[in-house]
Amino acid sequence: LAEGLVRRDRVEAADAVFVFASRVQEDGDPTSDAMSRLLKGVELVAAGHAPRLVVSEVPPPAGAYAPLARAWLSAFAGRGEVVSVGRIRNTRDEAVAVARLFRERGWSRVLAVTSPTHTRRAAATRETEGLKVFSVPSAATRFDLERLHRPGDRRQAFAAIAHERIGLFVYRRRGWLLGGAKHPPGSSP
Repeated sequence: LAEGLVRRDRVEAADAVFVFASRVQEDGDPTSDAMSRLLKGVELVAAGHAPRLVVSEVPPPAGAYAPLARAWLSAFAGRGEVVSVGRIRNTRDEAVAVARLFRERGWSRVLAVTSPTHTRRAAATRETEGLKVFSVPSAATRFDLERLHRPGDRRQAFAAIAHERIGLFVYRRRGWLLGGAKHPPGSSP
């Protein structure tokens, strides 16, 4: 079921690294997904692949991602800026907000960092909005996607994979991915 979900592109120079939102605990501590994604994003900025990190925020009661990103970028990379596109509801919201920011600033190339099973849909939503995307999966922290030897890993992987398969289907039907169904004139997505 996971075949074709993980997209890993060559890392190239970009205008920014975008770290997909993941819940931060109310006290500001990252969840395992948030930690993995942010660490990979900071690593890319530290290595000089982009001068800035772009994040989005999950609505309360989740904690804020941008302060954590600023602290980690300062501590681990020693350079770069953090830009937030604000609160989002879903991957589609993120795509629209990130594309708007990139157009406003004259940027076009993005290193998109998210969990491995989310990379296909996440990158496709950015491309649909006209960005040049280089997909960079973060480390899988909840299960070992390459092996799935343990029953607990298989259950967690199945949930993540099913979520993405359904997400791809829904996003195509709504016209939120290139080649998907289009909305009739006057309708909203």
